[in-house]
Amino acid sequence: MSSRVRFTAAGDIVVRDRLYKNGVPVHRDYEKTMAYLRAGDVVWGSCEVQFSTAGHRTDAPIAYLVDPAVAEDLGRAGFNLMTVATNHTRDFGIGAFLDTISHLDRAGIATVGGGQDLAAAQAPRIVEVGGTKLGIIAVSCLLPPDYAAMADRPGISPVRVEQWPEIHPVLLATEPGAPMKMRSRAVPEDVQQLIGQIERLRPNVDVLIVSVHWGYGRGNPRAEYQQPLGHALIEAGADMILGNHPHSPAGIETYRGKPILYSLGNHIAQQDWVNATPVQKDIFSQIDPWSMVCSISIEDGRIAQMEFRATQCNSEGMPVLIDDEEEAAPVLSDFQHLSATLGTEMLIDGARMVCHFEPRQRIGATA
Repeated sequence: MSSRVRFTAAGDIVVRDRLYKNGVPVHRDYEKTMAYLRAGDVVWGSCEVQFSTAGHRTDAPIAYLVDPAVAEDLGRAGFNLMTVATNHTRDFGIGAFLDTISHLDRAGIATVGGGQDLAAAQAPRIVEVGGTKLGIIAVSCLLPPDYAAMADRPGISPVRVEQWPEIHPVLLATEPGAPMKMRSRAVPEDVQQLIGQIERLRPNVDVLIVSVHWGYGRGNPRAEYQQPLGHALIEAGADMILGNHPHSPAGIETYRGKPILYSLGNHIAQQDWVNATPVQKDIFSQIDPWSMVCSISIEDGRIAQMEFRATQCNSEGMPVLIDDEEEAAPVLSDFQHLSATLGTEMLIDGARMVCHFEPRQRIGATA
């Protein structure tokens, strides 16, 4: 008997305002977006704020402490699974971080990628839908000081990244002040730890998804460490890499027949422009107002198809689904081009875009 599961996904959620008032949606246009996402058995997002009534801000350049009632609103809207392995979920300290996990849980939103200690942060989330077991692991490569969980410290599940400038003295002398290339790689010890998590989870689930908070917050270029890390996780047994953090859609790679989604971009983008510092305004100005939501079809224990729809944030920072195919075309075309450079063929069909994946290849097959 065949089984089908729909996993719908949104990008980064920077939400500060209530989504419901007296049980009525505040943003009716956003309801159209959520109707698309609510069609999923699992509705995924990337949490980028803290839900608490108290906390002390760290040195994070951008940080938001949000009314816990907003977490309840996200659950009412339809989200039921989120990663908290991001570079903002500990911006107001340990207490607010643990409150965030608790408030999301009370809202009916399961979390993954963070917890009371390292073991809790690394623990997978297993969701069973119609006889299909989905296993989800979440990690972050963006690690402000003290955000990583340790054996005796709450925090997020870490994959550290080493980086260094590539210096060519003659070229720099020829063009003084020219930007230097920044090299990077995921710390091998952390990669092996994550591979071990995947290998232990693999026999217990039908589909295994790894969420990775990685890359640059501005634009869609990839850091050097991202592609090798994504490949290593697919080789270890992951069926899909679900990337987040870049604030623009960043394309999808097909590796060994499986998808590596680098980013869907923003989802809710309620950055505080009114009180922003010049540094914050510079960052905000580079945030793309367009993003993606996607619907992932899982059939008989494999990722079979991914459908993408474009959204555009309105003046209140809420992503509105774009139904007009002419308006959607530039966003879809850019994503299609990025993905083509990564070996993924995508078909634009009106206001949507679709890609298909072949049945699982045998272990040991080459890319």
